Amino acid sequence: MLEETLAWYVSGITFRGLDPKVLHIIKRNVLDSYAGICASLQDKEMVGRFERMTALTPTERGVGVWGLNRNGNTSDAFFMNTILGRRSDLVNTYMSPRRMGGCHPSDNVSLVLTMADWLDKNGQDVLTSTYVAYLLSCAFADYFNPEKNWYDHDAQAMFYLPLVIGFIMGFSIPQMTEAQRIAGMQGLTINQAAMGEVTDWKHCTYASRAMLALHAVKMAFSGFEGPKEIYEGEAGINRFIPHGARMLDPLPDLGSIIFKRWPALVFCQTPIDVAVEIADRVDDHRAIDHVEVQIYRKAIEEAAIESSYHPASRAGRTHSIPYCVAAALIKGTIEYSYFDNGFAEKEKGVDVLMQRIAVCEDIEMTKRFPDGSPCRIIVTLKDGTSISRYRDFPHGDPHGPLSDEEIEEKAHRYLSLITDGKSADSIIKRVWNMEREPSIDWLVAPLKQRVLE
Repeated sequence: MLEETLAWYVSGITFRGLDPKVLHIIKRNVLDSYAGICASLQDKEMVGRFERMTALTPTERGVGVWGLNRNGNTSDAFFMNTILGRRSDLVNTYMSPRRMGGCHPSDNVSLVLTMADWLDKNGQDVLTSTYVAYLLSCAFADYFNPEKNWYDHDAQAMFYLPLVIGFIMGFSIPQMTEAQRIAGMQGLTINQAAMGEVTDWKHCTYASRAMLALHAVKMAFSGFEGPKEIYEGEAGINRFIPHGARMLDPLPDLGSIIFKRWPALVFCQTPIDVAVEIADRVDDHRAIDHVEVQIYRKAIEEAAIESSYHPASRAGRTHSIPYCVAAALIKGTIEYSYFDNGFAEKEKGVDVLMQRIAVCEDIEMTKRFPDGSPCRIIVTLKDGTSISRYRDFPHGDPHGPLSDEEIEEKAHRYLSLITDGKSADSIIKRVWNMEREPSIDWLVAPLKQRVLE
């Protein structure tokens, strides 16, 4: 049975077995993901929700909740900390080369760091567990395609997260097997979070899976049993979600993960890059008459539907091509704060320009996705002048990856928002040598400090 095969495979993974090149990839991802978590801590409104949530069930024990300098029970802490792993939308992205599913592997870094802090794990533990999480999340994206049948892409996290959590906790093969079975009985998440008006729940879908996966692991540890053949049974998951022929054969290429330069949806990355290039040629955005964005169908389905022209939340704005392009053309760049309610209310020009943006499908571009993620933007000024720019991939794609130095700059930028520059430099240096660290207190301490006034 697949659940047994996966548990057996995961149980055999060790730090010593990691290839040096893969280890470096994992470090790049940890540092990049850490930057995204630090960026999310700017969101005082979200952290305020955490404070209200933890106040309902106060505890002196439990797990540290980031941004509060307070502990929460394990389920709450898992949920809240992993929200911060995605809230900034700087999460990296894996698109299956088999045209199956997709995922954000970096979601798992916040989970791994939370567990490592809770269980007092060392640097090698963190790196190995992160590898397990990345391998499984990408393998499940290669094997399952939830969105094709109207399930959220994080539906698959419900099944691989018990393996990740069980691995970190040192579970046996039978325990990890049962944890998957129990998790499977807790239901699949529907894709309504990405339909119509996008609310902030879009940043909570993985977190909700992490919370429930932890519960499944606890039940498996306690001796509860789930139904066998949770994947391949007559009413197993494979019946409801389209699946591939083989899993872990071959292993996913972790070097093909897309890193984000901008705090927005992956399908908005190339349009932002192109819009920023054009912004350098436009002296005054008020001179723009209309804009045409030519792009592939998947990007339109995800970020250029009717509600994308009237986003009412941070998640709605980060998932809107019209909004991202308008903001980039007006400001000449994209910052985390540009997706705040205050910015949207102040910069009225963004809403005005959005209504002048037409996003249309280019058939040839559609054929190239996911091997390519092209975009062309044509800006026509009121005097009739036309400015056009095109890109095949966003900066951060494996075809034009972020360098180690650029990832360091990204981490330093967001780390500096919650700690001083010298401390940021030290943390970055230690991540590159994490296997030598006996604990990760130094890494989670900045995240735990209170950010609310």
